[in-house]
Amino acid sequence: MAYSRTNNSTRATIDRSELYGSGTFKYVYAGTYTAGARKGQPCVAKEFKSGCVVEDHYFDEEMNICAKSQEIIDEFNEVGIMNQEVYLNTPEIWEYNGRRSPQKGQKVLIEPMIQNFEKFNSNSGWALSEPTGWAAALQSLSHFSYDNSGGQLLLCDLQGGIYNDGFVLTDPVIMSRAQNCGPADLGMDGIMSFFQRHRCNGFCDASWRKPPVLGKAKIRMHQGTTMQAYLPTRSSRTPLTVPGRRFR
Repeated sequence: MAYSRTNNSTRATIDRSELYGSGTFKYVYAGTYTAGARKGQPCVAKEFKSGCVVEDHYFDEEMNICAKSQEIIDEFNEVGIMNQEVYLNTPEIWEYNGRRSPQKGQKVLIEPMIQNFEKFNSNSGWALSEPTGWAAALQSLSHFSYDNSGGQLLLCDLQGGIYNDGFVLTDPVIMSRAQNCGPADLGMDGIMSFFQRHRCNGFCDASWRKPPVLGKAKIRMHQGTTMQAYLPTRSSRTPLTVPGRRFR
């Protein structure tokens, strides 16, 4: 079962006259679904900030991270650590199509709006000093992800909204040993820094693995999302150097 909260709609009106919110990578605008099962319900449109490249590769990367996050959340729910479930807000890539809109044709991420928005940890290891309830449960989700992946990755930067029958996450970060999960993936330095600040709670299992943490954390603790200097490569492009030949 996929514990996913989706658009279930085909059209929406977005109000770009006022900024609804802003994160490290995206601007957020509020809107309303106008067709489909969620007609009349609120949604949000997330646009990459200026200076961020918005070619297909970046949207694909966003959706790949979302898909992997969904796998982790589904596995966490199936273990039955809590009596309520965690759901993931699953965005879709839409395009603006207003006849007179200067954004016509621009790609954007659309997903249902989350009420009672809160943040519970970051990718640098920030968390509430004495987490209880959902704050503690979500800390255990991060720890679970590392153990369940065999120490290969960590789901973190957990934020969203508490409802009477569960929790809805949006825009989580995956940090990986391979450091191939986007600009917020701080690799093993990030994973080690996270665990140097992590304190297990009643939702964590004593048998779950942790990386050996020695010395001072390499990543400065920050409540917001920490981004690495990120320059993606393109395997299809001509390299600067090849054997016996140099390009300038």
